[in-house]
Amino acid sequence: MPARAHPGRAAERRLPALAIALAAVVAIAGCSSMTWFGGSDKKVQPLPAVTGTAGVSTPWQASLGGKQQSGLVPAVVAGRVYAAHPTGGVLALDEKSGAVVARMQIPAGKGSISGGVAASAALVVVGTNKAEVVAFDPNGSVLWTSRVASEVVAPAAITDAVVAVIGGDGSITALDSKTGERKWTVQRQLPALTVRSSAVPIVVRSALFAGTPQGKLLALDPRNGSIGWEATVATPKGTSELERLIDVLGRPAVDTDRICATAFQGRVACFDLVRGNLLWSRDVSSLTGAQIDNRHVYVVDDKGVAQAFDKTTGGTVWKQDVLAGRRATGTAIVGDFLAVQDSDGTLHLVDRGSGRIAGRGLGESFASDVGLVAAGDGALVQTRSGSLAYVTAR
Repeated sequence: MPARAHPGRAAERRLPALAIALAAVVAIAGCSSMTWFGGSDKKVQPLPAVTGTAGVSTPWQASLGGKQQSGLVPAVVAGRVYAAHPTGGVLALDEKSGAVVARMQIPAGKGSISGGVAASAALVVVGTNKAEVVAFDPNGSVLWTSRVASEVVAPAAITDAVVAVIGGDGSITALDSKTGERKWTVQRQLPALTVRSSAVPIVVRSALFAGTPQGKLLALDPRNGSIGWEATVATPKGTSELERLIDVLGRPAVDTDRICATAFQGRVACFDLVRGNLLWSRDVSSLTGAQIDNRHVYVVDDKGVAQAFDKTTGGTVWKQDVLAGRRATGTAIVGDFLAVQDSDGTLHLVDRGSGRIAGRGLGESFASDVGLVAAGDGALVQTRSGSLAYVTAR
């Protein structure tokens, strides 16, 4: 994907995550050894040896359409998987078998799908590059469409009352979940340059949580948009626009007491879920967000190093150079393992207890631009080749 700045004001320039390497080379002439942006001239090394016997299987795959380069990820709810192709088609599939149970299509003239998919028991929602939000019922009928201020850049967050979407202009807009009527908007001025990939908003305990390109994590009341608390995940450093990129990216990781978020060129930070007090933080730059289980918080940094932190104290439990300089595109907890997919499509299984590399599988045909989504005992990956695959560890 080529590096480019979007046209218009400087505050609207969003840098595609997959193009950061090229931008860094342009910005720092002569650093030919830089394989991708991350503040290091470390070259890609041979992959570390597998020391376990775990394998990767694909119980089912489904075609979504032609080849794609997008940040679209599927949604899982009530035994169904919803996945979209940028050209406007959305499939509903049975989570266990992958069989298609419904088909949806955004109305003509609404643009290509750029933010999606989000789903609840009653709604399936996608956003487009023409600033349109389209809501379907689970069987594929269009319930409403609504126009927002700018391109939708991430899956929506859905509550009983509202659908909240993040725009490319930095806005968070809430639409009435039944009618699509605009309820409120929170607007933040964007930095001069931001990463094209965005934070994914989530709803936990009736609160809406959203990361921002300014390195913040917001807790909002979805009924009226009031901010309950605002916490700092990272603060900008350096003098150039590239050095000061600190976007909060990916989906926050949540348990009963804490919410954890990561920022590019920043930190992984965990906060009290109710009050927003900082519990701990560590300096880790990540493009993929965090994962959490009953003991640890897991992060893969922008150099391909996986780390496990004690979720209570933030202390390092283990550290594994699992990708040897390759970029991670997604992580998920799959059984006893932290599953890490790299930009070549390979899926690496890291033992959550010890950090050893227990297995490796998949390959180029499964390469994805962004994200793994946990589903049942496995994870879903939406590939550049235009398919959706369900993967498990064995």
